[in-house]
Amino acid sequence: MKFLTRTLSLVTVASLALFFANCGGDGGGGSAKEKTQLKKLSGTWEIVSADLDGDDRTADFTNFKLTIGGTYNSDTPEGPYSFSVSGSRPDPSPWPASGTWTFANISGNEGNLLRDDDVPMHYKITSNGQLTLEVECAACDYPGSGARTFEVNGPWTFVLDPQ
Repeated sequence: MKFLTRTLSLVTVASLALFFANCGGDGGGGSAKEKTQLKKLSGTWEIVSADLDGDDRTADFTNFKLTIGGTYNSDTPEGPYSFSVSGSRPDPSPWPASGTWTFANISGNEGNLLRDDDVPMHYKITSNGQLTLEVECAACDYPGSGARTFEVNGPWTFVLDPQ
């Protein structure tokens, strides 16, 4: 009888330890919204169109690609995560060559991002996989690699296809 009681106690303790070890964290599968959204955003995106306050500016972004990446960390799910751009962009440009971004208020208002230069962005991924980025530039004047332009500040809308 002692053997059965001790065995039962040991099994109970082991079960509780296993139960509590699997609680919390992202558990490998993760259920955090940020983790899911990072998976959707990660990769290289190619320009389809760009407009500044309704003005078509796609021609200023020849072969433009946006690469988004980073490793999800459950301790800091909002980020930062990285981005870089390649291809031609106007000079000045609404995009620095690279930087970081974070999820901003993802629980309350999904789809908001903040670049490390304090430029707010809002994104949507459509059912056909296109990424629409709305970027609000108040003081964007990054060096570009394309034609000289005079106006880059204002509301931008970028539509990008996954690569």
